Amino acid sequence: MAGLLNGKQSMCRVVLRTLVVTLLAYFCVGLGTTTAADRKADGVKDFPKYSVFSKGIEKYFGQKRGYRDGDIISQSEVREVFRKLKSMGWVVTDQKEILAQVLPDNDYMVRQLRTKKGRVFMADLSKTPAAYDRLERFLRLPLSKREFRGLLNGPDGYKMFSYMVTSRGGKALGRQLSNIKQGRNFNKPTGHIYTVDQLVKRLSESYANYVVGLKQAATKK
Repeated sequence: MAGLLNGKQSMCRVVLRTLVVTLLAYFCVGLGTTTAADRKADGVKDFPKYSVFSKGIEKYFGQKRGYRDGDIISQSEVREVFRKLKSMGWVVTDQKEILAQVLPDNDYMVRQLRTKKGRVFMADLSKTPAAYDRLERFLRLPLSKREFRGLLNGPDGYKMFSYMVTSRGGKALGRQLSNIKQGRNFNKPTGHIYTVDQLVKRLSESYANYVVGLKQAATKK
């Protein structure tokens, strides 16, 4: 009787051991297959929302000494933004295209707006964001730089460019300036990115395209 009992116990141990090994093998294979299949899908699901990145951009500029909302930005700052976004998990794939839309640090307009008088001028100019476009086009006109220095020294020089954007008379003046070779398309946007808000909006397009690419990659077998 004892021998029979021991035999049954031994058989049970064998059956249990076989069952455990089988289950472990099943789950190991199953988990491996699931991980391989779902890794990309999880990558899309776990990828941060754009608001996470946009807040990171705003924080970067907010910590810059002397920066105020609406101030002009330049290429070196945008390169720093790309590095920050990379550290947050997103490598912007169209960096070259975006940089081409931002004025370089040594651009005349950037340098003038970052002088002491230029910052006072810019604080008012930035209240009409499209005025940056008009200012850049204005600075392409003959003798415009000399005139601009006079506007910087005056108390209300910025109003000229706000006027060009917001009033019929200003737009009519822009159409007249468009007849000059250097003033062509004066009333139209330059396509440049001047402010943080414009950069955030432009990067939102890059983000949307990036997420679409992640989703397409996840659906590929």
